[in-house]
Amino acid sequence: MKVEEVVLPGVGRKFTITVQSGDRLVIVVHHSGKRELQYFEAGEEDEPSATLDLTDEEARELGAILAGVLFHPEAVGDTQSKLGAKVIEWIKVLPGSKLAGRKVREIPLPPGAHLLAVDRPGAPLIPNPGPEVVLEVGDTLVVAGSREAVEALKRSL
Repeated sequence: MKVEEVVLPGVGRKFTITVQSGDRLVIVVHHSGKRELQYFEAGEEDEPSATLDLTDEEARELGAILAGVLFHPEAVGDTQSKLGAKVIEWIKVLPGSKLAGRKVREIPLPPGAHLLAVDRPGAPLIPNPGPEVVLEVGDTLVVAGSREAVEALKRSL
């Protein structure tokens, strides 16, 4: 898979993802949070085969689905070897935790660790939580990344 990123001044960023088959997905992320997705079949350059506009919330939910936060299929064959150095961990915010009452932007994420979602009891999953989300006792953080980075995060908490 090949990913290209271009800054669109005054608009946001454009990501072009080319997969092994040659198909391309062009994603424009606007400063407003809106996402435009365009799908191009291999060899097609001018007109996308399909387009889709997403709100920020819809894009975050889709991202969580693609990342395996909502459903994590069992890795098989070659996929397991690629995941060997990567982990997904669920970290519970316990009473007295340094995380309780802190905003997501204040979490000391080491390089290589990524916060995928916050699972809050009695509330919908918060996929790809924004920096202003305040963590509460009982929340579960879904964190992914290199084994070393995720372990470093757990030690810092």
